[in-house]
Amino acid sequence: MDSNVAKVETISSLKLISSHGEVGNVQTFVFETGGITWLAGQAQAYRLPQLGSDEKESVRWFTISSSPSEGNIHISTRVSQSKFKQALAAMEPGNEIQAHGLEGDFTWEESAGEPVVLVAGGIGITPFRSILVSRQAEGKRLNATLLYFNRDEDVAFKAELEALREKHSDLHLEVIIGEDVSAQSILKHAPQAAKQLVYISGAEPMVEKVGADLSKLGVRIKQDCFPGYDEKNY
Repeated sequence: MDSNVAKVETISSLKLISSHGEVGNVQTFVFETGGITWLAGQAQAYRLPQLGSDEKESVRWFTISSSPSEGNIHISTRVSQSKFKQALAAMEPGNEIQAHGLEGDFTWEESAGEPVVLVAGGIGITPFRSILVSRQAEGKRLNATLLYFNRDEDVAFKAELEALREKHSDLHLEVIIGEDVSAQSILKHAPQAAKQLVYISGAEPMVEKVGADLSKLGVRIKQDCFPGYDEKNY
């Protein structure tokens, strides 16, 4: 989730530790946890008070891209020209962001060790990075096929995911460049998806369309939508 949907709840202030570029316009911002605990795959809202009281400008939701085992909260996002993203990119170590509203069930379902299919569209890779790193840290199986669709060669976390694949024979990774994400493309690359639980994460229009098409075929799905993205900027 990477969204401008705002909700108001108890707020914690988190200090920025560091930030770095991943690839292309994707950047990762590393924050102290402020005592917040989360499950891999969950999201929460972040507010930059310097942008004023209009929550449409000052609040964004992001899926946490780090595993709880890493001890810090990572926000990984495409830095656009929006006021929020530009203000986020301008933050310096020690600056604070406000966090609230931790939620989400886009988490791994332990179902008798059954394999799953993970489908990421571009920046939708963030929950899967969190989930896979978390499972490795906990000594659990990474029993999944990850289909990582990206619109160009700037593939975030590619080397890290490939390293995980090398360590875990039960993790199958396929990076797919320039191909539309659809029910048909998923079943082409991972025919077993017809009988397995499929996690879909990425641009909201894609996730909703693909989820609906797979559901019509009787495929079990879980979804994480990223509003503000489409087939041109995911």
